[in-house]
Amino acid sequence: MNMAPRQAESDGRGWRMAAVDVGTNSIHMIIVEAQRHGYRIIDKEKEMVQLGRDSLEGRPLTEEAIRRGVDTLKAMGEIARRWQVDEIVAVATSALREAPNRQSFIAAAKRTAGIQVRVISGEEEADYIYRAVRSAVDFHDGTALAVDIGGGSIELIVGTSGEVFFTHSEPAGALRMSQRFGLDRAADEDAVKRCRSFLRKTLRKPLARVAELGFDFTIATSGTAVTLAELAAEASRFGEGVVSGLRWLSRARLRQLIDGLTPLNVEARAKRFGIDTKRAATIVGGSIALDVIMEQLDIDHLRACDAALREGIVEATVSARAAGAEQAGAGSIRRAAVLELADRTRVDMSHATHVAHLALRIFDQTQRLHMLQPAERELLEYAALLHEAGMHVSYQRYHKHSYYLISHAGLRGMTGDQVAVVAAAVRYHRKRTPDGDGRDLAQLSRAQREVVRKLASILRVADALDRSRRAAVRDVAVKSTKRRLHFVLRPRHRAHVEHVAAARKAKYLSRLFGRSVDFELAAR
Repeated sequence: MNMAPRQAESDGRGWRMAAVDVGTNSIHMIIVEAQRHGYRIIDKEKEMVQLGRDSLEGRPLTEEAIRRGVDTLKAMGEIARRWQVDEIVAVATSALREAPNRQSFIAAAKRTAGIQVRVISGEEEADYIYRAVRSAVDFHDGTALAVDIGGGSIELIVGTSGEVFFTHSEPAGALRMSQRFGLDRAADEDAVKRCRSFLRKTLRKPLARVAELGFDFTIATSGTAVTLAELAAEASRFGEGVVSGLRWLSRARLRQLIDGLTPLNVEARAKRFGIDTKRAATIVGGSIALDVIMEQLDIDHLRACDAALREGIVEATVSARAAGAEQAGAGSIRRAAVLELADRTRVDMSHATHVAHLALRIFDQTQRLHMLQPAERELLEYAALLHEAGMHVSYQRYHKHSYYLISHAGLRGMTGDQVAVVAAAVRYHRKRTPDGDGRDLAQLSRAQREVVRKLASILRVADALDRSRRAAVRDVAVKSTKRRLHFVLRPRHRAHVEHVAAARKAKYLSRLFGRSVDFELAAR
């Protein structure tokens, strides 16, 4: 890693952040500075740490891998602090998702590097990647397939510039495939065939779904795809629409590269093709994965994009800052306190954040009905993020344990009344409804109890819409009339369980607002 000193700009600088992607193969960091419209990248770092080397498949990270990763994060943290960043956001993907000793890595990173690493789900990883792609590519009102061949997993996303239709994460990344089939060294034709067969079988269902949805063009992200496109050197052949950061790669040229790379050992690959030895060890597995996807979906050409998860983190953070600018100050303190409590109580954040997304979508589309304000919307989001805070104490009564933990957590930036509303909404998001004068409602005014009833009724439905914890319902549309609330569920996967659960949990919402409630599953 280049550790040459950097000089931070001292005058007139904007808000700065460092986004760190702790991947299975590489750790990437970009440092950006906010501008009036968007942001600019002011520094980049990458180190091929290969956290997943000799692990994955449920095996723990090796002590050597942990050391390499933590040392790299320490160096990156020092660079970020020289730039005087205001925030460091670090997320980890497949290698840490699967590692039984991931907490050892997280604790060491916090202790040694001063960086808090958050492990994200495959769905959240795909969301970040797609945000990055949308920021780098003009969709021209078309539908894109985004493919990210990471070290540990493959992400498939189908969507437009404004909406995501499908996401899928499969543990079949470049490092994983190379290790499993002996492609991290000179390999024979049989190893390639076995890898192809495995990938065809593993990806059959998600690729069938992608084909069913249809797409107009394909974007491949990650170091593997960009390296392959650079080796193919086809940017000049398809000049139309090529912009900075995008290169073309054809399936025919990809297969030529696979044939040329496979028989060579790592050192020979690196020398002949001019690539890093660590990349040379994983590139064949990633190449075959990309080739199988192109083959199964009949893709002749795709564009490789160097924007990836780290840019997605920036996009999400900058967007959130812009959306919440009017709520700066106490609002950011409140959010930090909520997320800290969620972390301390080991909340399943992939589930909690999706429930929060669905709850806010319902809130926004029923505002004329419930007549609540942005302040209550914020409390609903916090209730959704913390609705399972008590799960680690006991599943049977987790809503009551959550109520207690929230009530006594000392959430910074919140008034006592705000904490009480959040805690009560969580307490009544399942089992008993908040209609009586129970002990948990005694401290609330009549107006606050009404807020709790409305928030709890929405949270009940939102939680049911992620009953299987797979984000099967990606979005919800609500149509309201004087007598009816009609929910249209937009599924990502089969969502029968969510459909049934939501209909059951909506009975309280129906009674509270005096409208019949029904649910419709939109076509996938």
